[in-house]
Amino acid sequence: MGPMSSLHCLDVTNRFTSTDSAADSFVRNKRRSRKNHPRVDSSADKSPSMQPSKEITEIARRLLSSNSSLTQRGYALRGFEQILLDAREDKILLQKLQISPVEARTMLLVPSQLLNDVHMAIIHYSKIDSFIEIDVPVNNQHDTAGNKSMGNDESMNAIKKKVPGPMVCALLLELIGIPQYYSHISTRNDSPPIMTVHSSQIDKMIECSLLTTAALSNTCRVGRNSLIGYDFNSQNINYTRAATKTAAALAEEIWRSVSNMQILYTSGNRNSDICDELVLPRVPIRIGRIGFIGEQYNPLMEYLVALREVGEEEYADEDFVNEQDTVSDVDDFDYSGDTSVVPSTSLDGNNVPWSPKDQRRYDQTLMMFNSVLDAYAKLGSSASGTRPEIRREMVMNCERLLLEVVAREKTKPSPETILQHVQPDGISFNTVMKAWAGMSPKQRVDSKDEYAKKISSATAERTEGILEMMHEYYEKERAQLDTFESIQASWRERGGSSNALGELVAAPHGIPVTPNTASYNIALNAWSKISDPDSAIKALDLFKRMVHRCNTACIAREAMIADNAEVAHGRNPRVFNALPDSRTFTALLSALSHTSSTFNEACDLVLSIFVVMKEWDDQLEWCSQNKIGPPYIFRDSNRVLNEFTYNALIRTLSRLPAINSWEEHYECCNQIDNIIEEMSQSVSPNAITRGFGINAWAACAMQAQDDESRVICAEKASIHMNELLSGSKFETEKSVMINAINDVITLYGKASQPMKAVEVFEAAKEKQLYNLQSLASIVDSLAKNSYMDISYADKAKQYLLEFEKDKMRMSPSLVFPDMKYTRMYNSVISGYLSCNKKDKGLAHAQTLLSYMIESHESNPRHIARPNTTSFVPVMSSLAYSDSPQVLEKLLSKMESLYQRRNSIQPHSPDAKLVANVEPNTTACNALLKAYARLGNRQSALQLLGRMEKDVNLSSARPDVHTHAIMSTLFSDESSGNTSSSDSLLGGQEVSSDFLNVDGINLKDLNLNGQDLKPTAKSFESMMNRTVEGAEKATELLRQLETMNASGEISFKRERLLHNYNNIINAWCECEKNGDNSTSASEKAESILSYLFEHETLSPNNASFGFCIKAWCKSNRPDAAERAEQILRRKELFAKEHSNVYIAASDYNQIIAKWRDDQVNGPDRARKLFKEMDQNYGNTAEVKSRPNIVTFNSLLDVLAKSKSRDLAEECEELLQQRDELFKEGKSSILPDIISYRSCIDAWIRQWQKDSPQRVEALVKDMIKKYSVEGRTDLRPDADLFNLVLKACAHATVTWHEDIEKEANDTPISIANRTFALLKGKNNFNAKPTHATYAFMFVAYKFHLNFDNSRYTPLLLMLWKQCCNDGVVSQFALESFRDCVLDYQFWKAIGGKERYAALGTMEPKMIKVEDLPQEWKRNVKPPRRRGKGAK
Repeated sequence: MGPMSSLHCLDVTNRFTSTDSAADSFVRNKRRSRKNHPRVDSSADKSPSMQPSKEITEIARRLLSSNSSLTQRGYALRGFEQILLDAREDKILLQKLQISPVEARTMLLVPSQLLNDVHMAIIHYSKIDSFIEIDVPVNNQHDTAGNKSMGNDESMNAIKKKVPGPMVCALLLELIGIPQYYSHISTRNDSPPIMTVHSSQIDKMIECSLLTTAALSNTCRVGRNSLIGYDFNSQNINYTRAATKTAAALAEEIWRSVSNMQILYTSGNRNSDICDELVLPRVPIRIGRIGFIGEQYNPLMEYLVALREVGEEEYADEDFVNEQDTVSDVDDFDYSGDTSVVPSTSLDGNNVPWSPKDQRRYDQTLMMFNSVLDAYAKLGSSASGTRPEIRREMVMNCERLLLEVVAREKTKPSPETILQHVQPDGISFNTVMKAWAGMSPKQRVDSKDEYAKKISSATAERTEGILEMMHEYYEKERAQLDTFESIQASWRERGGSSNALGELVAAPHGIPVTPNTASYNIALNAWSKISDPDSAIKALDLFKRMVHRCNTACIAREAMIADNAEVAHGRNPRVFNALPDSRTFTALLSALSHTSSTFNEACDLVLSIFVVMKEWDDQLEWCSQNKIGPPYIFRDSNRVLNEFTYNALIRTLSRLPAINSWEEHYECCNQIDNIIEEMSQSVSPNAITRGFGINAWAACAMQAQDDESRVICAEKASIHMNELLSGSKFETEKSVMINAINDVITLYGKASQPMKAVEVFEAAKEKQLYNLQSLASIVDSLAKNSYMDISYADKAKQYLLEFEKDKMRMSPSLVFPDMKYTRMYNSVISGYLSCNKKDKGLAHAQTLLSYMIESHESNPRHIARPNTTSFVPVMSSLAYSDSPQVLEKLLSKMESLYQRRNSIQPHSPDAKLVANVEPNTTACNALLKAYARLGNRQSALQLLGRMEKDVNLSSARPDVHTHAIMSTLFSDESSGNTSSSDSLLGGQEVSSDFLNVDGINLKDLNLNGQDLKPTAKSFESMMNRTVEGAEKATELLRQLETMNASGEISFKRERLLHNYNNIINAWCECEKNGDNSTSASEKAESILSYLFEHETLSPNNASFGFCIKAWCKSNRPDAAERAEQILRRKELFAKEHSNVYIAASDYNQIIAKWRDDQVNGPDRARKLFKEMDQNYGNTAEVKSRPNIVTFNSLLDVLAKSKSRDLAEECEELLQQRDELFKEGKSSILPDIISYRSCIDAWIRQWQKDSPQRVEALVKDMIKKYSVEGRTDLRPDADLFNLVLKACAHATVTWHEDIEKEANDTPISIANRTFALLKGKNNFNAKPTHATYAFMFVAYKFHLNFDNSRYTPLLLMLWKQCCNDGVVSQFALESFRDCVLDYQFWKAIGGKERYAALGTMEPKMIKVEDLPQEWKRNVKPPRRRGKGAK
């Protein structure tokens, strides 16, 4: 991903209109005309919002009492059926509305008073988010006529229940049949039914529905008064077991009821609402980049005027009069003052003229639709806290609803059917996009959840898909318009009034569906949530498309044709705007923080976007100076470069450097400082900006390798801190300032500048800009630098005790001990233990620990409460003192505090006050070290037994360090004295009658008495790795066996045999570690022989196996022969003892051992394999049969033989075993290790045809993997590297005359394999450091130095190796040996760059000297099994 040079073509100078236009004059004339046409005075009718709340509450109580859905076993339609029947039969109402009884039978008709009351109540309750207490009938009964009969005691017929305000609105809405009446009639029809509503009632019904859906949508938000999860099914209010319903589902039902209504008009005239034509002045206008067209003649305005002259009717310019404000209930009637004219029939829809009322009804229904979408979007947001599957369902419902409306059949609307032709607008599409974008939460940068990444990527792709759908929908809509309709559409895009262009000759339209800035910002935000590197690429592509569409659309050509004053001054919120703003760049920068590009490429890309933002603002400033475009565009709030974009830019830059790269962090921090300095010239940096700068230098300090670099970081960060402290403009950002101070203190501490940290802390105290974290930072900084001087630890202790004094003095009864206090005490203890005066520091640490213990025991509320970490460092340091008695006391104190903690109930008030102290393995190991230092084996064994069994030491079970200490203790000849006064026995003397092994009193270990005795692990810990430990363990076990035989102790026979096997294994480990002081294998075999001669014990499989293993680990020349002799002994012993059998591992080890004898080894390995195959190939004991490890061991011996002509035999054996397995004659199926052994054999031959044979084997593996489904043979990068290794080790061919078209040469095979790794393959194999290393060697040996391609090829390979980040020491040395010195210096950056490091010769260059970016993907080598065990 390179710098985004294509963005610089973004042009804004063609986007704006002239300062005066034809529409400006029209608006001024319209405002003057309003003075001559005042609105109807409706002050006599009190507005619903002005009604007293008490009166509305009474009206609502009365209305809800008649809602049958609140009764037991009731449903909403029951009560409404009677209301509807009464209204249809009300002759007065029908006569007043001029409706015939036949028409009334199919209409949705409600009494006027009921509609007014419901309308008034919904206006009131739709503004209430909290719960409201209402009366719910419990015993109401209905007679056959539907009349309600109540008991005498009203209190017995109703109970108080709390329901949210939007639910009250829904209950009130049910009284006028919405939505249950539509749901009822829709069950009878396959297609959506149509409900006919009279024009005098439609507006209040729409407004009630709109207010209710908006209130329901508000309940889906997160925060205070959120009702997510609330059941909005009215049938469940009275505990009726019905299906639950979300607020969004209820809002959708309400919208469907309204959107399928048809309006019935019974008036003869709607002239009062039609606007008269206006005279538009002819003024010069500027179209696009062309300039002004004429001074007196405007062809566009001439065209518009000519169109209006053709009209057949003229309408007066009169302000819109709300239908509900007129005196008549049928405010569509206009009898022109003649009361005798009373229309008796409905008008034909084609003859009903259009009115601004239709536009208002259309807009309200569209707002209702958007409210439903918004409700689903809120429920589908990750912030809602619902389960992922529920969120996905809500978002799918949101998109389903949008697509359903978009896919409606397009027919010509009429005023009666206008509600059925509502189409989505840009807000609708943006809401669905926001729903998809918000479904998945923002991922952490280091997130490892691959499933979450896939879900987030899918939601972002769907968000962008809807954006593209908007473009397609917009283009399709505009393509269907004629010239005049296109002009009207452009006018409406700009937010202009439709009447400005004359009579409405078509149905009202919403704002055209055009992707605006918010649309793109939503899609960019969706991509910015994903931590996948591909998201950065897709976000950048989306931004480039946005810029391209802005330049191609040339909005000015439409904006400058027709505009008005409201648009020009920014007072119309419906202005079309698809230009990037500050939020666009913020989202884009956030997405780029996840880029997978190299640091230099990513940094150049981010800085190029910064240049684009500056150029954008420069163009805006130029337009403002030249008065081109509407003034609202040039406000400071519309500038792209503001504090938010600057902060986003700095935050993105700070995330670009790779881990463990000081150079990248340092360069990034300098860039950030330059940006902040440039920012201060135009936009004042805020506290967050300075905080980002300090955080960047703090991250840089973490990668510094020396104190000098850390000092630089601290000084740079302090500059930003001083800017925060110097000015008064940051006083409101106190928390940010304190955090900055804490970071600088920490930086000075890491830079070994504790006194400067003290200066910063003292300055912060003077300005009252410090908190507990500030104290923790200064204490930690001083304690960590106490290695220079103990006075720093004293200073830290002083600060801590001063804080303790103030804390305990102010409110001792309200203080609770907390870990944040304990950590500071522990930090001071750690400082004393690491100071330059060890003895004095240890004494001070002991004193502070004792002070913490005493303070806690005297006052449990004291903040100096110790924990386990308080004890362990002190005990670890005391392990090297003179006496272990202090350690014993500390361990005893830990046990008592632990017992006290366990004695308190977890949920009791005192549980928060007890010390979190528990003896752990580290503390006990410290005491064991003290015993081991004095040679006190008796006490060490007793403590070891307690560590294994004591419940008070449940967290102190022995680990590898414990066994290492015990092994050292019993391996040291000088540690034979036992000082019982140092032991836990309290000075008990040792009787001479007891058996002792170098002073160990076995009877005092309570081996045969109490439960707290050392187990077998206690003795196993003495058998680790050293000859002395194994010998001592053997001696001790012999004495234990004697005591067991005499009855003094009781040991099971199996346990004794297990311990003898462990001793054999200990000798085996000695052989493995290369201890040549004695023959460990001979010792192991002697134990085996002892077991042969034992009266009660006999060797088992483990005894023979460990002994064979010991000889196989030995370096003696006759080791393989001796191991085979043990195998023969085992075969004879197995014939007489059924519990012993020959295992495949016995043969496997010996066959693999013959690899050391490169002369006779292959013959002996073949013989053993053949013998095993004949004797045990078909045995019933599966463990005895030869297995794949046996076969691989044989191949390994042959491949590594001194004879280099066995590769052919290896391959023949491989093919033979493969055929036998297919025929069912063998259970051995060659695996990937088998193939690798054959490949290794061919590589060791160093022949010209070795690469061909290796490539053929790899192709065979690929065929088995792809065709036969052998997943265990899936090739990887290491396997392909073996092909390259064969090419590199093949016979040199650079001096031979080889045809260029030959495909079997080492160079051709190497190039073919390298191309496979670099391209896309089915194995997900990528080049590694070994790939490039072998390619360098292959070119060196098989390409002539005089060839003109030699040097360019090697340099190109080296550059790709650096770009892939796989430069290792192996690759570096291989490249260095292939090129000349000056070429090598140039490739790694120049000789001068490394002269400062003291490396003047190429061979002195190590991979550690190269940039971290070049070696970022080098993985440590993996150990692979060779097939032998």
